[in-house]
Amino acid sequence: MLDLKALMKSETKFKKIWESYCKNHRVLYFQINNEDNGIEAHFHPYGEDHALILEGELTYDVSFKEQIIAKKNDLVFGWTNYVHGYHNFNDKPLHILVFATPENNLSVYNQSELPIQNDNNIRTIEKLPKEENITSNRVIFSSVPPKNFYNTLIIDLESQKIEYTQCKMDNNHNKLYITFKLPVQ
Repeated sequence: MLDLKALMKSETKFKKIWESYCKNHRVLYFQINNEDNGIEAHFHPYGEDHALILEGELTYDVSFKEQIIAKKNDLVFGWTNYVHGYHNFNDKPLHILVFATPENNLSVYNQSELPIQNDNNIRTIEKLPKEENITSNRVIFSSVPPKNFYNTLIIDLESQKIEYTQCKMDNNHNKLYITFKLPVQ
């Protein structure tokens, strides 16, 4: 179990806090301050990264030209070939968890390399306590426990503790279950 509140109080700006046994899925912690450049708009031609805002206000790039605001317990999605970036334009530090997959999640910052593709299923921000399940190609975010806990992380949104388990837990309305899908063989 990892106490995210303690991590947020430390001077740590970046930390890999979890990696799956297959090394194909990672959870990364970032603290982004106002004076930092953040993570510029980019896309992943082969992977995804999604972020949970732990504290602060995220200015989230949703293309190379648009931005939206996300706040505590919001999820933002960076599907394959979806332009996204992370910035903090507030005086208070921004703390986020990024769920990245696969292992070699190449980031491309050049707009001219973006494939021409329209994805009507893209959602920009979701608050999970109101939803039961949000699924990408590689990750399932759920407010209800999964049937199988293999490759599942549990975040208590109230106490801000994260744990990895392979056994069933009681359902708690303040928990977020993140299950990484196994790669297709």
